[in-house]
Amino acid sequence: MMQEPLAEKLKDEIGTAAWPLLKPHADRGVLLMIHPQLDLLDVAVQVAEDQTEQVRSWLDSGKISRPPLAQMKAWEAENTVFTCVIVHPFVLIQLPA
Repeated sequence: MMQEPLAEKLKDEIGTAAWPLLKPHADRGVLLMIHPQLDLLDVAVQVAEDQTEQVRSWLDSGKISRPPLAQMKAWEAENTVFTCVIVHPFVLIQLPA
């Protein structure tokens, strides 16, 4: 049986989730917000492949970040829904376009 390429596997795993389902991941410090300029699938592949330089660049520029408390409270109040994918140990989230 041929192994599914990583990008295809991750693409199939991208879904949506409302904030209450994501909050426990934020509480554990593993939730990462992906800037709308970035492609969620591309970021997921780079994280999964441990492309440290690229991921570090996005972190340094703020294009990947842990959401601030004030933002999380707003999401909770609004029951915001995100596009998301799990790349263990992280949960990557992005507001839908």
